[in-house]
Amino acid sequence: MPFQPSDDFIKYVFCSNMEAKVLFQDSIETLIDSENLDFMVFKVVDGKVKNLSGYDEWSEIIEIDETTFKKLHLNLCQKMGRVVRTNFMDNP
Repeated sequence: MPFQPSDDFIKYVFCSNMEAKVLFQDSIETLIDSENLDFMVFKVVDGKVKNLSGYDEWSEIIEIDETTFKKLHLNLCQKMGRVVRTNFMDNP
């Protein structure tokens, strides 16, 4: 379901492929504990998504709250950090 802007000034959305969506729907912890990186979270201000790089690339979009946004954003940063460190150590 595409994101629908509302009267609220700031919205948070979870965008993913189907696999990440299934993990997320099981529970946030299931997604966080997985190695899945096929998702992104966005902060949408005043319903403006056109300036959000990569927003249109996702097949699944779910509105989330700010706390969930923060947890998933941190999780993405941690997972990507591990990927970067691993690749750096493998290719000094």
